[in-house]
Amino acid sequence: MSDAKISNYSEIGPLNTVIIHQPGPEMENMTPETAHEVLYDDILTLDLALKEHAQLSGVLKKVTKNVFEFSGLLADVLEDSKVKLDLLQDVCSLHGHNELVDDLMAFDAKDLSAQLFQGTLLKKNTLERYLSPSRHAIPPLPNAFFTRDAVMCVYDKPIIGSMAHRVRLTEALLLKSIFNNHPMLKGQGFHLDGTQRQSEELTIEGGDLLVIRDDLLVIGYSERTSARAIDRLAGKLSLGRENLDIVVVELPKIRATIHLDMIFTMLDVDTVMNFPPLITGAGKCKAFHISCTNGKINYINEYSGLPKALRNFGLELNFVNCGGDNPFSQEREQWTSGANFFTFAPGHIIGYKHNKATMEALDQAGFAIIDANDIISGAQAMPAGKAAVAMDGSELSRGGGGCRCMTMPVHREAVDW
Repeated sequence: MSDAKISNYSEIGPLNTVIIHQPGPEMENMTPETAHEVLYDDILTLDLALKEHAQLSGVLKKVTKNVFEFSGLLADVLEDSKVKLDLLQDVCSLHGHNELVDDLMAFDAKDLSAQLFQGTLLKKNTLERYLSPSRHAIPPLPNAFFTRDAVMCVYDKPIIGSMAHRVRLTEALLLKSIFNNHPMLKGQGFHLDGTQRQSEELTIEGGDLLVIRDDLLVIGYSERTSARAIDRLAGKLSLGRENLDIVVVELPKIRATIHLDMIFTMLDVDTVMNFPPLITGAGKCKAFHISCTNGKINYINEYSGLPKALRNFGLELNFVNCGGDNPFSQEREQWTSGANFFTFAPGHIIGYKHNKATMEALDQAGFAIIDANDIISGAQAMPAGKAAVAMDGSELSRGGGGCRCMTMPVHREAVDW
C-alpha cells in the first residue's frame, strides 16, 4: 500500500485511495417486518448483492492504487487491545449493553470485526428481553456498504458523520476508530466529530456533501443533514481561509431524496448528472449561497435553483438527465439510483447498467459505455475520452443507493480547472 494521506479537493480528481465494504451476513439479519428498523424498504439477497459488488471492487482495483476494505481496516486497528477496549466500550454503551464488553473482548481482531458488522444477538434471559421485539443487543450494519455516509474526507481531514438515525451511529464509531488509529489514515484530526454531538439537531451525512473545488462546496439540506450542521461546517471548514463558498440545496424530505447525491453528481469539470424535476425543471429545489471567511459567515443569498447558483462561480455546466428526457423514465430511474454516479477520474464514471435511459443519455453526451466485466477482465481499457462503466446493480440499488454511496474517497489528485 502506498501512503494514504488524506487529500480530497474535488469530486472528480483522479482517484488514488478509496474505502469500500463488501456486503456480508449483516444483509441477511433482517426480515420484511424488521427491514424498516435498519432503513430498508425490503430485504436483499446476499448472493446477488455480492456478485454485483464484486464488479464495483473489481473495476476500482483496475483504475486506482489503494482499495481499502472497511472490515479489513477495522480488523487492523482491533489488533491493539486498548483501541479494541475503547471501541467496544463506546459501541456497547451506545446500545445499552455494557455487559457484552468482556465477551466481545475475547474475539480475535478479524472475528470481532465481522461480529461488529453482523450484529450480536440479544440473550433472552430476562422477561424484559424475552418480550423485546429486538433480536439484537448490538444491531447489524446492513447500511455499512454505503461507506460514503458515515465519514467524509474534505481537503486534508475527515468529518465523522453525525448520523440522522440511531441505527447508523455504530458505523460512525467504527470509522472514527479507524481514522484515529490506522497507520495509513491517522494523524490528520477531524474537521468535525459527529459522534460527539451535543444536539439531535446537528446531523450531517456524506451523501449530502460534494467537494466541487478547493473554494466551493455543495451541500444538501435534507432529511439527513440539518441546517445547524451546515452552519457548523461553514465555520469549521472556512477556518484559515480568506474565502469559502457553500451552495446549499434544499431537498424535499422524502425517501427518494434522502441525500443530494441521489439527484446530482459531478461527472467531469463541465458535466453533471441530474434529476431534472428537482435540479433543472420547473419544480427545482431552491439554493442558498453561504459566503464564509475564516470561521465566520459573511452573508447568505437565495437562488431559484442550483444551476443559477453555480453559474455565479463560473461553472457553466452540461446537465445530463437521469432517465433521459422522458419524465416517466426519469422518475423510475432516479428511484433506482440512476443519478448516483461515482467519478474516479475526470470524465471516467461508474454507475448501474439497469438504468438504461440514463446510460443512453450519457452515450448521447459523448460518454463511451463500457461493461464493467470488460474492464475487470482486461478485454477493454479505459479510453482517453469520456467513458461510463456500466455495472450490475439491480439488487444493490434496492438498498437505497448507488456507486457514489458505496465509495468513500480518501485521496484524489488535483484537478486543473
